[in-house]
Amino acid sequence: MRPIAQRNGNDVVQTPVYLAELIAAHFCPTGRILEPCCGEGNFLKVLPGADWCEITKGRDFFALTEHDHWDWIITNPPYSQYRIFLQKAMAVADNIVFLQLINATFYRARLRDVFAAGFGIAELLLVDAPSEFPQFGFQLGCVHYKRNHKGDTKITVRSSL
Repeated sequence: MRPIAQRNGNDVVQTPVYLAELIAAHFCPTGRILEPCCGEGNFLKVLPGADWCEITKGRDFFALTEHDHWDWIITNPPYSQYRIFLQKAMAVADNIVFLQLINATFYRARLRDVFAAGFGIAELLLVDAPSEFPQFGFQLGCVHYKRNHKGDTKITVRSSL
């Protein structure tokens, strides 16, 4: 049995290709797409032509400038840097899809950041946590942050709950 949460603070948790494929097929991103922490490239396998960053490969997401712009960012962000990662993503993209623990969406400071940057939450896509992920006990899913979104938030369940 896997531990409830990692004890070493390791942010390197690769999204399995089958889950990356489900996410890409669900959101159907078009235009310029960025995977800002691609790791082994599993999202890139299902998002052909997407741009990428990976600090361990010499491409630092935080080195991008406000002149860089993408239509979509899709990633499994480093949880230990979630807030600054989201802030940077909102500075360079119009649609952001983060694979994350859904409860992490609703911290007050993060919501303030989202709304202050002119974003809203367009959708929550609930998915099952892969067996190789640390088991936190919270629901895993994708949060679609969308620039200028002011409407309702759609909830889609693709989880066995």
